[in-house]
Amino acid sequence: MELLAPAGTMENFIAALESGADAIYLGGKGFNARAHAANFGIEELTEAIRLAHILDVSVYVTVNILIGDSELSALEAYLKDLERIGVDAIIVQDLAVAKLAQRVAPKLHLHGSTQMTAATLDAVRFYESLGFTRVVLARELSLAEIEHICKNCTAEIEVFVHGALCVCYSGQCLMSSFIGGRSGNRGACAQPCRLPYELLDSSYSEYMNELVAAGVTSFKVEGRMKKVSYVRQVIGTYRHILDTAHIDSTDADALASGFNRGFSTDYLTDHVGKSMMTVVAPNNQGKLIGKAEVKKGQVHLFLTEPIEKGSLLKVMQSSGSITYYQIDQNWSLVDEKHIVGKPDEGFAAGQVFLASGPKAKKQRGLQDFTAKLEVHGYLSINTEREIPYTELTFVLNDGRTVTISNEFEPVYANNKPTTLEKVRDQVGRLGNTLFTLGSMSIPDGPYMWPASVLNALRRDAVEALESLLITDHEAAWVERAVEPRNMSSLVAKSKVQYTEPMVSARVDELDGVKAAIEGGAKKIIFGGDRLQRKPYEISIYEQVAKLCKEHNVLCVFATPRVVKDDEVDAYMNTLKAIVESKPDSISIHMPQALLWLRELGYSGAIEADTGLNIFNGSALQVWQDFNMSSIAPSLELTLAQLVNLQKSAHLPLEVMVHGYTEMMISEYCAIASFVGTGKKENCPMPCVIEDYALKDRKGEVFPLRTDPYCRMHIMNSHEMDMRAYVPEVHRKGLHILRIDGRHMDPHRLRNIVADYVSIQNGTKEAPPKSVGKDDTPITRGHYFRGIL
Repeated sequence: MELLAPAGTMENFIAALESGADAIYLGGKGFNARAHAANFGIEELTEAIRLAHILDVSVYVTVNILIGDSELSALEAYLKDLERIGVDAIIVQDLAVAKLAQRVAPKLHLHGSTQMTAATLDAVRFYESLGFTRVVLARELSLAEIEHICKNCTAEIEVFVHGALCVCYSGQCLMSSFIGGRSGNRGACAQPCRLPYELLDSSYSEYMNELVAAGVTSFKVEGRMKKVSYVRQVIGTYRHILDTAHIDSTDADALASGFNRGFSTDYLTDHVGKSMMTVVAPNNQGKLIGKAEVKKGQVHLFLTEPIEKGSLLKVMQSSGSITYYQIDQNWSLVDEKHIVGKPDEGFAAGQVFLASGPKAKKQRGLQDFTAKLEVHGYLSINTEREIPYTELTFVLNDGRTVTISNEFEPVYANNKPTTLEKVRDQVGRLGNTLFTLGSMSIPDGPYMWPASVLNALRRDAVEALESLLITDHEAAWVERAVEPRNMSSLVAKSKVQYTEPMVSARVDELDGVKAAIEGGAKKIIFGGDRLQRKPYEISIYEQVAKLCKEHNVLCVFATPRVVKDDEVDAYMNTLKAIVESKPDSISIHMPQALLWLRELGYSGAIEADTGLNIFNGSALQVWQDFNMSSIAPSLELTLAQLVNLQKSAHLPLEVMVHGYTEMMISEYCAIASFVGTGKKENCPMPCVIEDYALKDRKGEVFPLRTDPYCRMHIMNSHEMDMRAYVPEVHRKGLHILRIDGRHMDPHRLRNIVADYVSIQNGTKEAPPKSVGKDDTPITRGHYFRGIL
């Protein structure tokens, strides 16, 4: 078992070591999903790794963003540096990073980031085949699903047990990117999902024994941008819970006292609902410690426990308003649990939470480090040679030993022999190291050793012991490495040959298929994430395939972006019906679909879709090697990047040009939470009767859709419309133009498809580029406003 701690700074790193972390994850100055954390330069990271490996603590560096083609050369140099300084593993989202690391830095273990949306056993098996030694599961999984995966895979499984939650499946979120240009897939998420309501933090502290029994390898705490006090408190508490195999009231209080927005276990217990949200605590909720009352022009705080001066308290009023009070000299003690003041912040009555204690003193370095390794020193005289010489042996409590020699020949002292106390004092000067002297012995007799000799022996012994411990740690990691397996069985056996420009339409209703064909679409992409709560009748696929064949239109069936393990059996029935309908191709949004298609004996064409987040030429090459017929790359690429990507590809790119972009896909459903029963169980499905949307603080309206798996999809507030740029897009080599017509009125869909077909073939002039600026707002997506 491994307790995995976050560290955004060196101070936090030291705190994690001291608090009992078995491993620490952190980011370098680039290529990581916490771009706004302090992060580590190479020199600082080198020292951090040295300290960690001495203590047999592993270090994982996050390289968990989508990489641009222009960054690949810098990334190569960075990966080589990480391998050179001894990083144990890198946490990866982009397959381009994994592919490059295996070529230029093969000693680095690959850990699949939660942004890879691994929600099934077969997703884990896919990444195992690519050479990943560990996979971080999607946060949305239940305990039963986690246990099923752990017991049936060979890769190590890592699970988030504490910290902030995302409302969207990680890696599938475009909300921050499309609203403000700050992409979560590039480490710059602005967290728009936390406005105006707030998602609770996760805390699986009460389920640690169950997770241990389930087979989880690594228990991960989120928080690379948290303060050092948070790292100390949370990691120390989880260390105690794991070591004692139970949680007591002291542990629960400690976690509640740290930064939190309230805690949730809804994903783990499979009871997703309204309880995951708090509408009144946008930041740290803290620990409930009493109540505030207003009496005779003063605020009275009646507390359940004493607090220190300098503590920050939060009063949550019944109206939902929040008032913060810093307990300073303006407050007076009636007794240790009753405090009275007339604060400048105004009067507030309600529940009182301890938001934070007094600011802690900064860690001053290794002098104050309290988790040092105890060593026992043995000073001896070696007489094997003609001239005797001095040796110093250091022995750890686990029996590992180093012996250092010095040419100094001990002599009998005429006046003042070196005492045991003097030797202990000199050898025990280990303050700036990770060791502390437990005991010391010296030879019998009135020998004399100069302080300079003892100091030299100590320095050399420390260096030798550090080297031994680092070597032992690195050797253990070499044994855990795995080689990528042969993936030839997953390669598509046939291809669709795209020879002419065309308009494709993504639809999820039979009426949409008919409308798109009538408008002139030459390719239909059907199914996948159906934006309708009720599932398809299984016969729909045969009907769509037949309709497309009758009109000489390519028929492509899509997979969803997310399928959880408890849904796989049901989905395999759907996929079987898709295969039996003999489409021209199947478009996949998740890599494990390759395993499922092989299992079903499918021998047709396969296409890579947007859910795979293909952002650069190297990742594109991975999917070209699987013999894809076409690729729909990341929706976050600019037109210039798409053009460059097409130039390096040996197969066509399919680009979205019209429709409402999906911003999020979420296991949580706001409709069920606030209109239904408050949770997904026994929901009366109001979503099939009425349309719902979220309205933000600026008045923008984001339509909500649900799918047959009862997941919520948040659509963009503005419709993408690239009709004005069709000639330019076509001229630059992008010839498959996709219209997302899901939930679009069939008549309107037919007209929009017809427009694109006519503009593409030159029979209709493109509208002016100013259209949409002053009338109905539209968006050009990321075509001219990239994330890199």
